[in-house]
Amino acid sequence: MTSPDNVPLIIPISLGFVNAFIVKQDGIILIDTGIPGSEQKILDTLRDHGCKPRDISLIIITHGHQDHAGSAASLHELSGAPVACHADDAGFLEKGKQNTLKPCSITGYFLQFIFNRKKLSEYPSVHPDILIDAPFDLESYGISGIIIPTPGHTKGSVSVALNSGERFTGDLIFPKIPSGKPGFPFWAEEPDLVLDSIRKICDENCSVIYPGHGGPFGKVDVMEMVKGVSAE
Repeated sequence: MTSPDNVPLIIPISLGFVNAFIVKQDGIILIDTGIPGSEQKILDTLRDHGCKPRDISLIIITHGHQDHAGSAASLHELSGAPVACHADDAGFLEKGKQNTLKPCSITGYFLQFIFNRKKLSEYPSVHPDILIDAPFDLESYGISGIIIPTPGHTKGSVSVALNSGERFTGDLIFPKIPSGKPGFPFWAEEPDLVLDSIRKICDENCSVIYPGHGGPFGKVDVMEMVKGVSAE
């Protein structure tokens, strides 16, 4: 299921308004898990590509919000795969409750009243097996790439950077409404760190960016957004 030169297979999974991703190379990793109850669609997608739940070698949670970590507990149980997240977001997963969203845009200000509700902020708790606080090599999980801390949206946000150029960024970059073009996140715990984190993932090897919502985005479009925000 990989090309002859072993380029990873990227399998996006649309879970309503949020994305999860299966990456298959010599191993299989799952990046994010959607809201609670998303596990069946993820497993169906896995089976459609000839794989079983136990083939997942690692579950990576980009940050501890419900729409990204909501099905981590069930998928951990079904697959037996370890769960990895940043140490600073581990408490959200262990409690099964995200932090209060902090708006940094007009859109975020109005949407916070919806997404800060208890129903949209709690999820089944799961104990992370691997805590990230520095670049983490994925070679032992059969993937050529690393997990890197990219704080901003949350203090403990992480992204996945593949050697082949793909980047998976969680909520570091949001699609603008209504254009769908790359934009600044609606909410951020540490807004001053967002642009630095985006620049970090948009290195010379970056080719395409897969965000947690919308996308994918080209590197040029993302860097144009960064320049525009920096000039404001």
